[in-house]
Amino acid sequence: MVERRQHERHAFSAMAEVVDMATGARLSTRAADLNKGGCYLDMLSPLPIGSKVRIRISSDGGDLACTAVVRDSQPGMGMGVAFTDLNDAQKALIDSWIERLGSPGLAGHSPSPLSENAKSVPPPDQRETLAVKLIDLLHKKGLLSSNDVAALLRDRIL
Repeated sequence: MVERRQHERHAFSAMAEVVDMATGARLSTRAADLNKGGCYLDMLSPLPIGSKVRIRISSDGGDLACTAVVRDSQPGMGMGVAFTDLNDAQKALIDSWIERLGSPGLAGHSPSPLSENAKSVPPPDQRETLAVKLIDLLHKKGLLSSNDVAALLRDRIL
């Protein structure tokens, strides 16, 4: 499979609201895998590819409100969206979130021995992201049915 992303993905977890611009339908969800150009939104019934949406993501006291287009849609899993028309302030907010996530390019960061050991156990907000990725991988390998995936995602605690 060819990697199409232009930006490095970062494990991320934040509350999000999505509004389908065609129908006005409003959906509450969780944003994950943030990057400078978009994010992944966990949801059981994602919108079709090409759908235009308004998104509001709330994290660390900041709110990102922007438009986006659905680039990937996986029923029972979620959808990948690409942000559109971001202004400088919105780009700076995304950059600040990525920096707080401990991205590899963080300048002047020298981890202590304690933080090196802590890397083996992800923080609680990233555990759910990892669980969703594992469920997706098991589904793609044919080890979980679509019904199993839907049940696992429906029963998770946000």
